[in-house]
Amino acid sequence: MKAGSGYILCAFLFLLCGCQKELKNDNSTGKSYTVHIVFQPVVQGQPLVFNQPYTNAFGEDYTVTAFRFYVSALSLKNNNTGLPVAGEVKYRLADAAIGNTLSFTVSTDQNIFNGLSFQIGVDSIDNVSGARSGDLDPAKGMFWTWNSGYIMAKLEGASSYSVVPDGNFTYHIGGFSGENQTIRSILLSTPQNQQITLKDDRMITILVNGDIDKWFHGAHALSIASNAFVHSPGSLAKLYADNYAAMFSIASITEE
Repeated sequence: MKAGSGYILCAFLFLLCGCQKELKNDNSTGKSYTVHIVFQPVVQGQPLVFNQPYTNAFGEDYTVTAFRFYVSALSLKNNNTGLPVAGEVKYRLADAAIGNTLSFTVSTDQNIFNGLSFQIGVDSIDNVSGARSGDLDPAKGMFWTWNSGYIMAKLEGASSYSVVPDGNFTYHIGGFSGENQTIRSILLSTPQNQQITLKDDRMITILVNGDIDKWFHGAHALSIASNAFVHSPGSLAKLYADNYAAMFSIASITEE
């Protein structure tokens, strides 16, 4: 009887140790690796140029005068497992008019990844906590004082197809609760799902394209003629959020 009990105990301890080993298998190397992230707004595969004429999928002419979005919850991915990213502020406001807001460096202690994930927008807790400092400062032009909430992403420009009297279009997309919330989680795979190995003496640069055309023709068809002015949460803002969620892709990964 005692021998049987001892066998059962040994088997239990063996399984427990195996489970603990599996849980601790996080690929950590004990070193720190540097990763450079660059967001590049593009139109038809070329870097965005403010006030340059473009044509969208509906044949509508347009120019862009402003493009901004909040980036948060950045994480490298290894077979859909998050890798810790050190030294990150919670939110970054990427502004196409200010180049250094589109480029930043992070570090991780795990050296293999095949994807990148991040969130577009400001979560509900920070929306209901009032105005903040840093990139969440209302002076950045991304906060609705009348609506007590943040604009997740903003696109402004002009088009001859706009029904607004001045010919402009302004998409200020926000909403953080309920079925019309506009926070979007993005998961991007590396080109050809290639597995990238980081080296402690080299820096990897991940270039992420953001295709402006997707605002009009991404998950939903949203022509400028039909919609040129969105400044409040709701079902239409949700459609634009679905579209800008589809605008991102990893264009290249280079090693320096």
